[in-house]
Amino acid sequence: MRYYQDGLADLLIGLGILLFGAFMVADWDLPLASFWVVIWLPLWLSAKRSITARRIQNVEVSTQEGAGMMKAGAFIAGMLMLAAAAGLVVLWGQTTGNIPTSFFLAMREYLMVVLGVFGVLVCAVAAWLSGLNRLYAYALVTAVAFAGGYLLNAPIALAVAVVGGIVMLWGLGMLVRFLRKYPLQQQV
Repeated sequence: MRYYQDGLADLLIGLGILLFGAFMVADWDLPLASFWVVIWLPLWLSAKRSITARRIQNVEVSTQEGAGMMKAGAFIAGMLMLAAAAGLVVLWGQTTGNIPTSFFLAMREYLMVVLGVFGVLVCAVAAWLSGLNRLYAYALVTAVAFAGGYLLNAPIALAVAVVGGIVMLWGLGMLVRFLRKYPLQQQV
């Protein structure tokens, strides 16, 4: 699959992150995350068919570009699975008492920093693997949002929502540029 810089992935990922931050406030974050994972791919594929495929046909696909995107996608999926596994280990440790209370106190204090560093590293490595330079900008936005949130003692949900909103707006801007660059051709 070739990436056409249509902004659809950024728009949908940003929307998902923004909604995740908004629903964190209402303690609906886990159900929303599960729901979003299930509906994201069909939404993205449908948008690709109805927006991108109708405007661009018969384009040569670069195997090197596709390989970089696949590596980045596999890395991100692996990091999300690693984070989920770490969360399960911590939950297990908390329920069995195998993790000291001091760990949970430290995590409560520094969770914003840990999540920010994790987000920055994931974005930066994905940028390096895929060659998408805007992922470096997303890493910077993540660093600023989470560091600012930590310094201002803001809720994590606000930092998450800020990152999601900026990614979504960036994707929307890319989509508008794509639609202007590739308008629909009139059928005769």
